[in-house]
Amino acid sequence: MLRRSHPSGGNRLVAEDGSLVVTTVLPRESESVPLARRLVRHTLADWRLPHLADAAELVVSELSANAVEHTRHASFRVTLQRRPDSGVRVAVIDKSTAEPILRPWDDEAEGGRGLALVAALACRWGTDPLGWGKRVWADLEPDQRQEKQPVSTVPLYASRRAQLVYVLIVAVLGALLGAAIVCGAP
Repeated sequence: MLRRSHPSGGNRLVAEDGSLVVTTVLPRESESVPLARRLVRHTLADWRLPHLADAAELVVSELSANAVEHTRHASFRVTLQRRPDSGVRVAVIDKSTAEPILRPWDDEAEGGRGLALVAALACRWGTDPLGWGKRVWADLEPDQRQEKQPVSTVPLYASRRAQLVYVLIVAVLGALLGAAIVCGAP
């Protein structure tokens, strides 16, 4: 692999298959998560893939936060690889052999939604055991939202609670608007 420095702190590499790779090692601390997002944002702008930046930043945030919270080694690695299909693979490598767990969605839980978000954003994701640790990766493609899930199949509300809140807001706004009309307010 050929190495060069990247402006946002990562190393530029060319993989054996000719694909572009940017990677960096970050300390296992919460301040590294925004650094990982910045690396992703700058790299995707460099690669002229800004349309993938929002999803890739969210994916790297979740995977980096998991590495910070669950691994006990002093650092972790963030890697972006440009795919031949104009997509990108976002990966976080750490020295914990514990597999990540995709938990069932729980409206009442305060955490544990990270991998569900990754699964929702990525066309594919997975974990590669490395003997001394693991690589958790997600593939993002330019048009995956249209291919993966048509807009008509996306539920309007994520939970019954959200439905009730929406109905309550509409009812209150309707009542306020009705009162304004009765009182002659514009």
